[in-house]
Amino acid sequence: MTSTATETYDYSLRSYADTLRAYREAGYAVTGFERYLAAPQEKHLVLRHDIDNTIEQAMRVARVDAEAGCSSTFFLRVHARGYNLMSLQSLQFIQEMEALGHEVQLHLEGGLSDWLGGDNWSWAERQRAVFEAAVGRPLGGFSSHEPARMGGMDFANALREKWNDTVAYHAYEERFMMPNMKYLSDSSGRWREGHFGQWVGKEPLMQVLTHPFWWFEKVPAENY
Repeated sequence: MTSTATETYDYSLRSYADTLRAYREAGYAVTGFERYLAAPQEKHLVLRHDIDNTIEQAMRVARVDAEAGCSSTFFLRVHARGYNLMSLQSLQFIQEMEALGHEVQLHLEGGLSDWLGGDNWSWAERQRAVFEAAVGRPLGGFSSHEPARMGGMDFANALREKWNDTVAYHAYEERFMMPNMKYLSDSSGRWREGHFGQWVGKEPLMQVLTHPFWWFEKVPAENY
């Protein structure tokens, strides 16, 4: 990292912002999936945020990304208990995210058929319909929420092929994962291979997944 970056690798938004700036200073393009596919760079970090709980925390991270000169992809759920995709506040946040240069797509989830009937195919179609109604445009990509509940990568690959009229990717495709691209995630609040700040300059192509719920301004308890 440069001298302007903190040496503390934690879940503070300061550490997060410093890390983004360090990647930019090291020559990386830091963008979401759509911009990566349109114009891949020799050194490129694909930045992804899965929004499991609250869209307010997502908006906070969206502003930090933009201030650091980065764009990213935010994947939003249809069935979240913590936010309503159709609420005025959510729609305003989505507009602001896109105005900041970010991409907003669907965080697709399974397991609903176990309790409500139907199957993963029908529930996926329903989620796509609700998402498209909310954002007012066709779906362009998706990430699976708890992929094992959605039939794993085989189902995601088949669904991406079925939806190829507008959907250009899903986040767990082989081209975005090892060995083609280094993948790091803060899932469950734990970096399994070290904070992504420790990887600056080590891999030319990366996908980094964060969940804004884990990131805080002063103390973790502010989020819950």
